[in-house]
Amino acid sequence: MADIFLSYANEDHEVARALAEILKSAGWTVWWDRRIPAGRQWHSVLDEALSDARCMIVLWSAHSVKSPWVVEEAEEGRRRRVKLVPVQIASVQPPLAFRLFQSVDLTDWDRSSTAPSVQHLIADLKSILEEPAHKAAPAPPPSYSPRASESYSEPEPVRPSSAPGGGGVTSMVRETAAVMAGAVKSAIDLLRPSRYRTKPSSGSAGAEPPRSASVSEPVLFGIAAPRAAAPSASFTARFAAYIAAARTAAQEHLEKLGEKDDRIVMDIPPDRQPRWRIGAPVTIRLTGEHVTIMPGERNFEWNGRENLASFAVQVNADAPQVTLQLCFHVFLGPVPIAFIPLGVAISAHASDPQTPGLEVRAPSSVFASYSSKDAEPVTRSLSTLTRWAPTLDIFQECLDLMTNDAFKPQLAKEIAARDVFLLFWSRNASASKWVLWEFQTAQVKPGLNAILPMPLEDPAIAPPPPGFEDKHLRDRFMIAGYGLQKIAETVRKQP
Repeated sequence: MADIFLSYANEDHEVARALAEILKSAGWTVWWDRRIPAGRQWHSVLDEALSDARCMIVLWSAHSVKSPWVVEEAEEGRRRRVKLVPVQIASVQPPLAFRLFQSVDLTDWDRSSTAPSVQHLIADLKSILEEPAHKAAPAPPPSYSPRASESYSEPEPVRPSSAPGGGGVTSMVRETAAVMAGAVKSAIDLLRPSRYRTKPSSGSAGAEPPRSASVSEPVLFGIAAPRAAAPSASFTARFAAYIAAARTAAQEHLEKLGEKDDRIVMDIPPDRQPRWRIGAPVTIRLTGEHVTIMPGERNFEWNGRENLASFAVQVNADAPQVTLQLCFHVFLGPVPIAFIPLGVAISAHASDPQTPGLEVRAPSSVFASYSSKDAEPVTRSLSTLTRWAPTLDIFQECLDLMTNDAFKPQLAKEIAARDVFLLFWSRNASASKWVLWEFQTAQVKPGLNAILPMPLEDPAIAPPPPGFEDKHLRDRFMIAGYGLQKIAETVRKQP
């Protein structure tokens, strides 16, 4: 098929086209055209396109971070162990499950092939895709099985005996059952502490290594999810397996992948098998009613210290206002060893406790974002604001930018450092690429809850910015202003 699978939102088609052409000119084949042949289904096309891909590029933008298709493609590529190369084409945060990946920054890309950021991307791809042909294949990971009798693998298919009196179907069933029972027994035996493990038969080669070389300390679990969520809302549920020495790091990772007020439960012991061999196969399955979970399960090999698994959860639009139970099922090989429920309250106003964050503590610093065409009314508003809050530190671009310094890094630094981002919104602002860039930058830090829209025109004239469509942005003073303006126009028209 293709060397590179290019994942993107339909709204970013032109950017994807430009990047695909540059990658093709570098000598690689690229799958990027989303047109589906007649008679084919998307998932079969996706499966075929990923089957031979050695690398997946994901274009993260304001559109793709909200696209379930892009997230699904990225998850499927990661599940298949395809090398993932995130590329940001806008100043947005990728979904939580992908924030630990190092991204290539193309936010300022002018779509030329000579841009330094594009050349850096091509260099990275060469290191991934153009390994020397004579290079030896990487050795398989060290086996966690010191003896053949303890290895954990899927049994080969059992075929019916062709010899006379072989038993036909009945014999095949017996043989299949015996093989499956042996595999489960071997897996359980493998995952026990060494003092309970079956001793090798006299024909086994080699002595068993010390347990400390292959079996970790007792394993504990940590789980995290929001305390509440609204119908149609999305959030991330997380799971961590760790030893006591890695507890702090595990908790920090669970916090980093979620939101500030999420519930985090630590130090949950497994129901059985507390000690795991390094390299042991672990499966985490997440279930729950009234939600859609993607992916349904995650797999990893125990590294002896800390492993994480995260799930994207979408609450159904018709979910009742109850406390739903998310259930983490933990399997060691084929053996279930833990069942951990965590309640999440479904409420129509689940996010309300977080929204008044600006009122809990009076802000001390503000960044004012506006179109230069609205400078006069914005300046009047800021003047009024300083009269009521004389100690408030207000950053206004035309007054506070440092001379001779690059302005964009300055703005990004100031936006991140301020308590509140005042977004003076109008038709002029919605058409300004700089206002939109500042708005996108503020969504990353200080965050969406710190953005305060300041409408200069009625929402019917200037629709609210993305993310604030459901907010009431009309006030009585604005209505009075339009009324007085209408009266003045009527008076001027009178003879």
